[in-house]
Amino acid sequence: MMPVAAPSNPAPAPSATPRPEPSGVPVLASDELSIPDIGVQSVLNPLGVDADGGLEVPARGPHYDEAAWFTGSPRPGETGPAVLMGHVNGRGGTPSVFFRLAELGGGDLVTVSRTDGTTATFEVYRTEQYPKDEFPTTAVYGDTAGSELRLITCAGSWDAAVGHYRDNVVVYAQLVSLG
Repeated sequence: MMPVAAPSNPAPAPSATPRPEPSGVPVLASDELSIPDIGVQSVLNPLGVDADGGLEVPARGPHYDEAAWFTGSPRPGETGPAVLMGHVNGRGGTPSVFFRLAELGGGDLVTVSRTDGTTATFEVYRTEQYPKDEFPTTAVYGDTAGSELRLITCAGSWDAAVGHYRDNVVVYAQLVSLG
């Protein structure tokens, strides 16, 4: 989904308590993402970097259509840009968790219910679409003075030769409350 390299020295995945899943496969307890304006309600599965140093993406399987948090970025609500990602298309060509992400605009709210019992509420201030070969790595992963979110998915036309979309949508949001 994202061809960009992750920032150096990714942080370790947060410690969490395993929770059972209906299939019997244990998963980690996780924060939950809510974006009412586009109908998103999802757990945030932790993801790191792949063998090539790029961002992992939600793999095929039971969590494919759920959102993910890049563990090399701050946790949502901490200072800096927390990076969340998700697929645009789901299994079998159905819409996935971030299918409508590009519809978000200034003033829309994104909430993350954290495992510590707090809720971080963010307000969208910008939505942009970038060609993957012009992805603004510094703007997405670079330090920020406060707590922010970056929500990322694929967009644009499908490139059958390489097997992915040509663009990415990035939504930028800033923390408006934590409590």
